[in-house]
Parts: sequence; C-alpha cells; structure tokens
Amino acid sequence: MSIQFLDMRISQDSITDQPGASLSSSSFPYIFGDIGLQTAGIAPGNVSLVRVTLNAYARLTMAISSNPTIVPDATFTIIRNSIPIFTTVYQKPASQSMTELTYEMAGITAVDFPPSADVLAGQIRYIISVTTNYGVTLGARCFSGIAVAG
Repeated sequence: MSIQFLDMRISQDSITDQPGASLSSSSFPYIFGDIGLQTAGIAPGNVSLVRVTLNAYARLTMAISSNPTIVPDATFTIIRNSIPIFTTVYQKPASQSMTELTYEMAGITAVDFPPSADVLAGQIRYIISVTTNYGVTLGARCFSGIAVAG
C-alpha cells in the first residue's frame, strides 16, 4: 500500500513561561496535552501499518532543594487510550547547585505502532502528563502528533 496521511493534531497548553504551572510532589499528574488522532478514513490494507510520531516540549524551572539528598526531577508519561506507552525523567543536572534555580527545556519525541483494534475505532487518544518528586514550574508547553499508514 502507498503511504497514507491520516491526521495531525496540536494541543498547546501555554505559549508563555509566565505564569507557570507550579507542581509539587503531592500534585496529581498535570496533563498539558490531549489529542485525538483520527483514523476513520484508513484504507483497509493499511490498518496494521499505522505509525504515530508524538512530540512535546516544556520549559522547566527546577526548584531549589532544601534537602541535599533530593534531586528535583520531572517525569513525563504519554498514554494511548489509557495505556502508558512512554515515560522519561528529566532530572536537575548534577553540575547545578541545589541552592539555585535551574532552567531546562525538555524536548520529547516518542513513536507508537497502535494495535489494529485502536485504529479501527476511528480515533486514537494520546495524553501527556508530568509529575515531580519535589518542585517544578512548567513554562511554555505543547504536545502534537501525526499519524500515517502504509
């Protein structure tokens, strides 16, 4: 089968760094992206050949740690239709002092080969969330996805 473009979606939670979304270790996962990629128009021969590319970015302000044994981090999780498919952790660099704020830009790319049952449902939902073990403030952030087949 030839390559078939299916859908492209963008979820932009914030286009600026201020005011940021402050997270702590007691915060629930903060969802900053939620997209539904449409697959309803897929050619029958392409159902098992769907590929999805997901991209996200978030500006992080890593807190000053009052406890030297705790290194602030941010854990990003991408979920497909309620099933986690990708997790990564951004940690405050060891070269940075725990007594000063650290600014990081987290860039994430993940790929997915969704099961045929999800493709045949007509839409695949992807959500990205972030949690932290200490204190992180999210600045500008966005999430996007592209689905193709063939």
